[in-house]
Amino acid sequence: MQLSSFLVILILAGTAVFTAGCTQATGPVLPSTPVSGTVSALKDLAFGPADLPACFSLAEQHVRSSGDVGTLARDLGWQDGYMVTYSCPAEGPDPTVIVQSLAVYPAENLPGIAFMADMQDRAFDANRTYENLTFPGQDTALRGFYGRSIGAQDFGISPGIPGMRGGGDVPEPNAVSGSDVAEIIICRGTTVEVLKMSGPGTNVTLLKDLAGKALAKIP
Repeated sequence: MQLSSFLVILILAGTAVFTAGCTQATGPVLPSTPVSGTVSALKDLAFGPADLPACFSLAEQHVRSSGDVGTLARDLGWQDGYMVTYSCPAEGPDPTVIVQSLAVYPAENLPGIAFMADMQDRAFDANRTYENLTFPGQDTALRGFYGRSIGAQDFGISPGIPGMRGGGDVPEPNAVSGSDVAEIIICRGTTVEVLKMSGPGTNVTLLKDLAGKALAKIP
């Protein structure tokens, strides 16, 4: 991405609202005409029940239309979108929720889109502290974070993600609150995905595993 385009992203980051999985600003305004067959392709990339642990049940799935996204997203070339939501348990208080949001943009916009999405989602809730997730030896298309509620107990565990045993990826019992969240952004080709997990069962290891599955599905 050219330097001038990256500066445009930084300027818009403070005012844009992330409403389509990811948004960013770079280059000229691009058409938002849906690509034939794209939605069907996005459905094929979405998780099915067999991709998740048995306790997760499909709570919602729907195609996103141009009316579901903001003006900035459309101006940046948003073409189609699809979203699925899984919940564990299916009913009851304080579920753990996994949301997979998929969208199609021009390939040249994806690096900036991932950058914008990461910035905006971390800024969404000032009551969390955030730590980067790392993906050693994995595709550079992955980036993400773990957001921990301010005031949650950390049991003196360090280094690593707060609330994780010995810096690993297995949540310590009672170490995370229902408002903790983990998010991984995937960009490849013309496809961008945001995987978001929240709730008392938030588990970075599981989300990373799902990100690997999602990435493998993208042509």
